Amino acid sequence: MYLDKLEERMLRGDYGSAIARAMEVIVKVGDVLRADRLIDIDTVHVAGVSYLTIGDPGLEYLEDLASAGARFRVLTTVNPVGIDVLDKWGINNYFIDKQWRIIEALRKMGASLWLTCAPYEYLRIRPRTYHAWAESNAVAYINAVYDAWTEKLPGPFVVLSALVGKVPRYGLYTLDGRIPTRIVRLNQDKAITDPLIAGLIGRKIAEAVGNEKPYLMAKIQGNAVLKQLLASYATYSPHAFMIIDSLTPNYREYAKMMDKHEIIDIDLSEVMKGHEGKGQDFDAVFLGCPHYGFDEVTSVINYVSSKGWKRASKPVYIAVTLFTLKQLDPNVVMKLRDSNIYLVTSTCPVVSPFLKSLNVSKVATESVKQMYYLPKMVGVNYISCNGIECLDLVFND
Repeated sequence: MYLDKLEERMLRGDYGSAIARAMEVIVKVGDVLRADRLIDIDTVHVAGVSYLTIGDPGLEYLEDLASAGARFRVLTTVNPVGIDVLDKWGINNYFIDKQWRIIEALRKMGASLWLTCAPYEYLRIRPRTYHAWAESNAVAYINAVYDAWTEKLPGPFVVLSALVGKVPRYGLYTLDGRIPTRIVRLNQDKAITDPLIAGLIGRKIAEAVGNEKPYLMAKIQGNAVLKQLLASYATYSPHAFMIIDSLTPNYREYAKMMDKHEIIDIDLSEVMKGHEGKGQDFDAVFLGCPHYGFDEVTSVINYVSSKGWKRASKPVYIAVTLFTLKQLDPNVVMKLRDSNIYLVTSTCPVVSPFLKSLNVSKVATESVKQMYYLPKMVGVNYISCNGIECLDLVFND
């Protein structure tokens, strides 16, 4: 693999041992992947930062890098951690202390501690720029919505990429590697407006195409719905890449580059089978995977207001970013709490013990991504519900 003079100096150790070690790994990975060279990246998004998932080995890895003077060379954002940085939610102090050490190590290296799985909502991302992102839903989103180029990368690898500002050029970092190989068509009478249905469609697409790269022909209405479709697809897809007709920048170019393949048709009536959650018992409603933005929280506020700010019969937990929380009137946040609705920042139930700490064993959720991870990661079961109608389960009973 070709290295320019700067890259050779990095590898040689001219910029310190931490950079040299990072370059050594990146070059070896590039050689294995048969990359022809390294490319400069605009941003990095680090995942795998919860103490629940990386434990002491991950903590020691990050602290060793930070103590060695390692510093990120490009804008580096960070995924949700295992705690709400503003509230304990019953989590024990041992876990909280370990998580803060992880956060501090990332801060020392220069990370922007946004602690969200949806950094794409706060960045201006230009088409055909290079990035190194590890959060699968975010990878799917910027590939499909911005035609920004990133592979679905492991968390430790993107930390090293952030230190040198480069990744090997292979796969989705090349135009040839981004050519769709299957056309997927959704049979529909009207645009998809329901987040749950969108998530189920995303899973169905991943199951239908496997390792292939889909060109999706579908009508999807609203960013919240699009987020759920892509998050679910990325959960079940090995690469988290798709092109969406009439949405992805340069979609016409991609369509022209495709070989003509048989069309895979997806029937909506088949997608919804087995996801009728009404009438089943649950302990709480969970919304916000990916993290809810301002518009999605506003929809909840409008719903509760329409109910006269009555109190939900069971608690509702909504994962949001710190940015979203700062946009909201504190008095409205307090009114939500009085209505048994709680905004949880900087974390996600699948990487945190907070639901178990609150004695929640089963949630009602719209997120198909959560349906996959909750039982596996934290032993929490689920029933499905449809978008804002999830709140009907605790306001109309």
